Amino acid sequence: MNVHASLNKPSDAVLSVRKAGSAADRKAFLEVPYRAYGHLPEWRAPLRFERAAQIDPARNPALARMTCEMMLARRGNEVVGRIAAFTNPAHLTRYNDQTGHFGFLDTVSPDPEATAALMQAAEDWLRARGMQKIAGPFNFSVNEECGLLIEGFETPPVMMMPHGRPDYAPTLESLGYGKAMDMHAYNMRLGEVYQAPEALRRLTKAFAKDSTLEIRMLNTRDYENEIKLILDIFDDAWSQNWGFVPFGKDEITHLANELKPLIRKDGLWIGSIDGEPACFTLLLPNLNEAVEGLDGRLLPFGWAQLLHRLNIKGTRTARLPLAGLRRKYQKTKRGLVTMVAATDAALAAQHARGVREVEASWILESNRDLVNLMSLWDAPKYKTYRIYGKSL
Repeated sequence: MNVHASLNKPSDAVLSVRKAGSAADRKAFLEVPYRAYGHLPEWRAPLRFERAAQIDPARNPALARMTCEMMLARRGNEVVGRIAAFTNPAHLTRYNDQTGHFGFLDTVSPDPEATAALMQAAEDWLRARGMQKIAGPFNFSVNEECGLLIEGFETPPVMMMPHGRPDYAPTLESLGYGKAMDMHAYNMRLGEVYQAPEALRRLTKAFAKDSTLEIRMLNTRDYENEIKLILDIFDDAWSQNWGFVPFGKDEITHLANELKPLIRKDGLWIGSIDGEPACFTLLLPNLNEAVEGLDGRLLPFGWAQLLHRLNIKGTRTARLPLAGLRRKYQKTKRGLVTMVAATDAALAAQHARGVREVEASWILESNRDLVNLMSLWDAPKYKTYRIYGKSL
């Protein structure tokens, strides 16, 4: 059954968009980005087993709660693109805005006609379910990969960040989509000798003089509770931010299990104020650097290469994907100096492991506190991701 009416090109090839309902369709859905970007020197192929788990409700608890349709665009018998449309109950409960979402928008080559057909199919599917607005891309929520890359195509994506091509944005805008929010990635260059900028060193000195403030590394013997703690801080810290959706308990467990092989004791630092856990900073080795050249495959020898690159060789790049300061300490000096001390400790520890560049991402353009902190760290903005929206 066609989700969207077929279109004809001058070559008489028929363009259609249909549900990805079979196992073969799901395989083709997963393969689209490897075909679309595999020839680009800046792209990094994500691990295929991880991508497969992401679209499997049995293995992704966030997806299990959503109503979702994955679709493929075909020109004749050839798959030329993909998209997912879905409704997120967590978002609808929090915002009551009748907004559905799209994600996983990829075409195998610049193809505005296929992009338009995919977007039309997603809009039709959401409209049929009572949605009045559409926003995206989200893969599948604001807590996972999200945003369309609009600036920064010349550098590779780091782990859990999307890539893409410059043709998507103008096509979406020609279809009536406008900016809902921009999210930025900042490049923290650590140099061969690690030293925070002078303004931040003054803050860490203030931290050292205040006995009511402390920081510590992850307690690996209490790993699950530590992850619950930092996500509790995160939920409080980010609760007033644009698009925020809290983590579900099963998502926390899932995330803890997924990230455990990458979380180092000295990569997660927790800060306390008056004995209360108040903030955290998490740095992860950039998995995308470690998997470069494997084409997303760990068999037959990819496992050995990955383990060597992560545990023996190490990575020169890392990502700061999660950080947070409880709301009651935001815009306070004690909160600022504790957050800076935790981040400084995490950066110094990873620098000692050989890391020389850290991407802090993503940061909302409206989050002035974090944007200002990046300027204090002399970290330039080098990528921009956009969430688009449209009324249905």
